[in-house]
Amino acid sequence: GGGGGDDDDDEDSEYGRGVLPPLAEGESLNAEVSQRTGKTRPPDHLTESNLITLMERNGIGTDASIPTHINNIIERRYANLGAGRRLIPTDLGVCFVQGLKAIDSELVRPLVRGHVEKQLDLIARGDAAKEAVVEHIKHSFRSKFDFFVGHIGRMDALFENRFSPLASSGKPFTRCGRTNRILRLVASRPPRLYNPFTE
Repeated sequence: GGGGGDDDDDEDSEYGRGVLPPLAEGESLNAEVSQRTGKTRPPDHLTESNLITLMERNGIGTDASIPTHINNIIERRYANLGAGRRLIPTDLGVCFVQGLKAIDSELVRPLVRGHVEKQLDLIARGDAAKEAVVEHIKHSFRSKFDFFVGHIGRMDALFENRFSPLASSGKPFTRCGRTNRILRLVASRPPRLYNPFTE
């Protein structure tokens, strides 16, 4: 509270907000536990500034290339720029990231791009030969590309479910015996199953 130094009752102190004071091993603590009812909220969307900070922290891009990366995200319609310069993911952006994660989750983590940037830094400092680095990166990405192409059906299924012309009218029902793609139940007269790849 006031000037009496009674921090335990002060809701504005860091200890009143759920932060534990420093403790030594074996020291006991008198604590009052309470339960609150509420709902969680998703975090706010990233602002351009937040994204730039995260990209810099993970070694992605340079001062010159980061604005281009962000512009590409918007131009390719993976996100829209909202109020407060917040990047709001579009259905396309969300579906694309989910598809990449379903096939090779490394493709959506900053480690892959950061690794490439570190390799390029080695060339710039003279610690690695350009040819060796380029071959290493090409081999790595060729392996990822081949794996991705071999599993593209996972991405196709996500896009079919999200962006099919009947996505709003048909409900996922079962898989096609011939193509193994999702069939949609179209509630028309007569009701029917729809697969755009076999129609």
